Amino acid sequence: MKISGPGRVQSGNVKKSSKAGKGDAAAFSRELSSGQDVDATSGVSGAGPISQVNPLLGLQEVPDSTESPSKGLHRANDMLDMLEEIRKGILLGAIPASRLRQLADMARGRQNQPQQDPRLAEILADIELRAEVELAKLGY
Repeated sequence: MKISGPGRVQSGNVKKSSKAGKGDAAAFSRELSSGQDVDATSGVSGAGPISQVNPLLGLQEVPDSTESPSKGLHRANDMLDMLEEIRKGILLGAIPASRLRQLADMARGRQNQPQQDPRLAEILADIELRAEVELAKLGY
């Protein structure tokens, strides 16, 4: 086959074989009727124990990494929103004391989680301390 440009294809000389591709139907029929011994096949073995499935079912119940970050991400976004409001308040000269208290409480609550990264716990402790210092400056 030769392609000489878009839309132009020239087929070469294709020779077909002399066989038409027909199988010998009589030979196939003889094989079917030859009567191979059917009893030579083995029986079906029994089912294996189901106890091997239990670890897989247990694995499905373990919380995966997709569940926890969504909760943590939501809390982190809430904390960042509070920090942004406090930053704006500091720039305007009117720090919202209620937001400082909420921020300190939120940071304090997140520090005591057992699976938490130590660096994150340190950052949360710094946020809590800073919020408490600002509250003390305001007289709360």
